[in-house]
Amino acid sequence: MKVSDYLSPQERAHFRTPSDRVAVVQVLVNYLIMAGAFALFGLWPGPVTFVISTALLAGRFVGLGILNHDAAHNALFKTKWLNRPVARWLFAAPTLIDYDTYRNGHLSHHRHAGTIKDPDLPFVRSYPVEAASMRRKLTRDLTGRTGLRDTLYLVGMTVKHLRWRSLVVHAAIFGVLYATGMPWAYLLWWVGLVFVVPVCLRIRVMGEHGNVPNILSRDARHHARTTTAGWLARTFIAPNYVNYHCEHHFFAGVPGHKLPELHRLLRQRGFYDEHPGALAPSYLAVVRECIGQRPDKPDLSEIGHGKASLSNMA
Repeated sequence: MKVSDYLSPQERAHFRTPSDRVAVVQVLVNYLIMAGAFALFGLWPGPVTFVISTALLAGRFVGLGILNHDAAHNALFKTKWLNRPVARWLFAAPTLIDYDTYRNGHLSHHRHAGTIKDPDLPFVRSYPVEAASMRRKLTRDLTGRTGLRDTLYLVGMTVKHLRWRSLVVHAAIFGVLYATGMPWAYLLWWVGLVFVVPVCLRIRVMGEHGNVPNILSRDARHHARTTTAGWLARTFIAPNYVNYHCEHHFFAGVPGHKLPELHRLLRQRGFYDEHPGALAPSYLAVVRECIGQRPDKPDLSEIGHGKASLSNMA
């Protein structure tokens, strides 16, 4: 499977070219949603606004991670040199991620996807699992056990490695909220990080590589999955076009906003005709696919477990 089997040189040039204008719009939209979430609860505090604002902020945590991912591929800004500094300050710093460490790990994921050397295999090694196991995983996520572990890990790494950009950005966020008379709203970011983000990430990662046809095949249609996402999934689980994950592994340099167009073209050209397992109709269907037994499940016990699911922004 080669990109040139499905796309002409002119089409490849079109799809791999980002847009500075679109990138700026994406950044503004994500930050405006964050600002709106803080303002919603800050101006009208109450149980309902607490839940809505916390969920929206959790979705933007995931969203910033995806923009960080696109920048790591130099697929966010057409002006290449903008990708790293913008990502370090506006995407990696708020999420307590070190951009360069993430970029090196993620590009290794792409180099080794479909092989036992894939560094992201620990996050999907166990799927499919029994229904009871899935319930335990989701219960740990929703009760904060996973999130507390992962948050302590990220905070610890931030302090250990003196990630001063994260400290500056979070001080700025708190400062703005304090100046506008709603400092308590800052806590919602952390509540979302502990209680909402883990389940969003778990479902998203299941959609990308969980119980795919053959996790140890180099064909993207075997080791990755594209999932149809409605507005709810795009808000909380798969923001910024990350649900088009098979297309991303097929042609990694494509900016996120062009992945829907690439998806439609590939479907027209028969890319998925003999690979129905590379597509899922919804994230609920993905969760169901990740429950059960599989006789041909590869033995991945030797690769162990990941340290923290929040470090997986693939």
